[in-house]
Formats: sequence, structure tokens, C-alpha cells
Amino acid sequence: MNIFRLFSASDRGAIREVLGVTGLAGLANVVLLSLINMASGLAAAGQPVGVRPVLMFLVAVGIYFLTNRASLSGANALLQQRLADLKLEIADGIRRSPLRTLEEMGRGEIYTILAQETNYLSQVFPLLVAAAQGLFLVVFCLAYIAILSQDSFVIISFFSAVGVLFFWIRRLRLTRDLASVHEREAAMLQSLSHFSEGFPELRLNADRNDALFRRFARIVGDLETEVVRIGKDWVVLILFSNAFLYAMLGIVVFVLPAFLDGYSDTIYKITAAAIFCIGPVLGVFAVAHIHSRAEIGLGHVYWLQERLAKGATDMGASAVEPGAFADFREIALDGVEFQYEDAQGAVSFRTGPWDLTIRRGELLMLRGGNGVGKSTTLKLLCGLYRPSAGVIRVDGVAVDDGNLQRYREIFSAIFADFHLFDRLHGLETADPERVRALIERMQLTAKVGFAGGRFTTQDLSTGQRKRLAMIVALLEDRPVHIFDEWAADQDAHFRERFYTEILPDLRRQGKSVIVVTHDDLYWDLADRVITLEFGAIVATPGRL
Repeated sequence: MNIFRLFSASDRGAIREVLGVTGLAGLANVVLLSLINMASGLAAAGQPVGVRPVLMFLVAVGIYFLTNRASLSGANALLQQRLADLKLEIADGIRRSPLRTLEEMGRGEIYTILAQETNYLSQVFPLLVAAAQGLFLVVFCLAYIAILSQDSFVIISFFSAVGVLFFWIRRLRLTRDLASVHEREAAMLQSLSHFSEGFPELRLNADRNDALFRRFARIVGDLETEVVRIGKDWVVLILFSNAFLYAMLGIVVFVLPAFLDGYSDTIYKITAAAIFCIGPVLGVFAVAHIHSRAEIGLGHVYWLQERLAKGATDMGASAVEPGAFADFREIALDGVEFQYEDAQGAVSFRTGPWDLTIRRGELLMLRGGNGVGKSTTLKLLCGLYRPSAGVIRVDGVAVDDGNLQRYREIFSAIFADFHLFDRLHGLETADPERVRALIERMQLTAKVGFAGGRFTTQDLSTGQRKRLAMIVALLEDRPVHIFDEWAADQDAHFRERFYTEILPDLRRQGKSVIVVTHDDLYWDLADRVITLEFGAIVATPGRL
């Protein structure tokens, strides 16, 4: 079970401590029950209760309160520690995973599983702990009944086992049904995302708007039908548990006295114990569906963790050797190929084979129509994608799993779908005056400042945010710079500055620069222009 799996990695001492106080809370409950039965017997016989039982009762109440609080607090602290560890493990898996793994999974799925499922477990865990305390109470109550009457204990235990077995079998079936609800919820969220992500297109086309809404309504309707059906099954199961408990109580009160000698002396005590168990048992049955939902959610978290772990072969940042490959003279792609595959393994796009050499201090421009594989080529070149065939060599040294991260460290890239971080992560020692000078160079002084290791705002146009990304790239000072359609969102003035000032300046510093561009006006500034058609190089002319 996934919840047990979660806690199995916890400190054994902490688990024993939580179980100990939980058991002590259940034992205190039974002590309270026995004291109540004793006082009731004395009162029925017309005898005074006395001070000692009252003091014992007060002590038992105090022990129950303190142990119950310690049980809930300790279990919750243990849970939060394990969830925090699990989140760190998943985040570590994400940062070490191949890019293709993350692209295939989708960011939305990762965020939903990590946030939604772990938060749900945190919210309902107190109820699960309370149910566990109820189970301890039931066990101690059965032990109390065994002390009063062994025959009653055997009969009650037998019928209880039959009822629990029936409930468990039905619960397993309903748990499988809950898994289908998760799939329908995911489909609903995906459909709902189209309303926000495709808002302009929807408002410009009423037929598309209405069609999408009708589809969303069908998905919501199907989800509602499924949830209502499962809800009815849960209601029937809970009603069965109620009826079963009262039937058990009827056996204790009406049936057992007719078959057991001397039962009349203990019937009221056994009846009190049985009634005392009804609340906790009903609580356990009531949270069974919550437990199932938490189990399924935690299963998704472990699926995510295992999926990330399969491809997490990259070396961590701590293993990177400073300066490795930094002084390279050339990068050679020898028969390099890459292909996209769907879930069934069918190839949807292939690029290569590539035979290309990139020399130090060279300015290359990459051109080609949409969908020919320019961005794929860049990700392949800088090691974000692993070649399906062929090899990349740096000064004759083949790039493999052992040096892949060291190879990646020579690149600084601004992709078309770039991400601008909120802080200069990894550049905390950057000179603030240099950052401000670069802000001025990017003509952003009137809009952006730099303080506390971060830009004062990112509320800018796409072109201006790309200039901030350029500042970060220049601060990284890597040997190779990649710009994927960087100038596409710039105004005419700054586009010219990019081609005639920034790129030549990088080349003068000995940087290798690879630029994806459609700006044919500036192609003659490149050392070479590479043309792509359907993933293949069709021309590599020199300066045009």
C-alpha cells in the first residue's frame, strides 16, 4: 500500500513513538470504559463509588487527551517530513531527467500530481490518523470483551471478521472505480485549459467556442455520472456497515444470553463495550473512501517519481568539473540523427544524419521554414536531446553519459520558448554594477532595475524580456551562445543592434555563436549560413 510505502522510509524510532502514543490513547479509552462499567455496577448495587475511581477516571481522561494530541501531532509531523522528502526527490528527478521525458509527460501533469495529490493527503491525513486510533480502540475493546467472556469474544470476533472481509472486497472494487474518476478529471482539466489558452481564437469564432463548450459539458456530465454512481455505492457500503454494527449489537443483547451461562452478569459491560466501538468503527468505514482516494493519489506521485528516475542518468551539478571543455577548438557532429517517437514507438519526425563542424569563434546562422527541425537541432547540438544515432565530439573526445553535463556547460542558450528566472540563480556573485551596465546596454534602464540579486520587474514585452535573458546569457560568459529567433520580437532599431553590435562583439571575444534567423538582410554577416529542409542540411555556404 502506498501510504505504508511512504512511511516505510521514515525513521523507525519516530514511527515506534507515534504507534506507541496511538496505542496508549486507545488503551486509555478502554480504561475509561472499564471505570465507567465499574462505577455503573457500584451504583446499580447501591454502593458508593468512592474518591479513588474518580481520580483514576480523571487521570485516564488526561492521559487520553495528551496521547491523542501527541499521536495526531507526531503523525502529521512525520507525514510532512516524508512529503517534503518526496517533493525533493521528484524535483531532483526533474532536474536530472532528459528533456524528452519532461516533454512527453507534460508540465501540467507534473504540477498537478505533485501539488494536488500531496496536498490532498495533507488535508485528509488527520482523519486517517483518527481512524487508526479507532482501530486501536476496537482492538483493546475486543481484548476487554475477551477478559469478560471468552465465548462472547469468539462469536463477536467471528462475525466482525466476516463483515470486515465483505466490506474490504467491496472497497477494493470501488477503489478501482475511483481511478477512472482521476482520468476523467484530467480530461476535464485539459479541456478547460483550452478556454484560457485559446481565448482569442474562441472569441473570434463563435462556432468553435460553442463546440468546445459542448464538449466540455459532455466531459463534465460524464464525470458527474461516474461520481454519482460511485457515491451511491459508497453510501450502500456505509449503510451496510451501520446495519452490521447494530445487528452485532442485537446478537450481544438478544442472542448470546440465551446460549451462554452466566452471561447476564456481564451483558451490560459487553453491551457498553460494543456501543463504545460503534463510533470508532463507523469512523473507520466513513474514511475508507478517503483512504482509497489518498492511496490512488499517492500512487500517481510514486508513478511520477519512478518515471523520472528511469531517465535520470545525468550527472548532477556538483560533479561538473570547472573549465572542462571550456577551451575547445571545434565541435564535430558525426552522422548525428534524432527522431521523435509517439507512445507506440512510431517515428513522427526525424532529423539528420548530420555531419557538421563548428569552430571556435565562428558565427553560424541557421535558416529554414517552420517545422523543419531548427529548434530540435539546437537542442540536439547542446546536449538537451541525446542522438538516436551518431556521435558528437569535442576536439576528438566523444560526448557520452560520463561527460554529457560537462559538455552542456559550454553552452548558453535563449530558446524561442525561453524561461526567465526570478533570480540570477548560479550567478549570485555577479557584480551589480556590471548588471546595471548591461541593463543600460539593452536600453531597459527606464523600465528595469537590479536589486537583491534579481531584476525589479519582469512585467515587460516579450522582446524586452528577451533582452533580460540576453543579460543573463552574457553574465554566464559561456564559450558557445545559441539564439533561437531572438531578434523576432525586437523593434527594428534593436534588431539591427543585435546583428551589427552584439553578435560581432561575441565573436571578437572568441565565442562561437549559432543564430536561428529569418532576417536575410543580415545573413552576409555570418561566417556560414546553414539551410535546413525537413531535418536535413541542404546547403552550408560561406559568407553571403
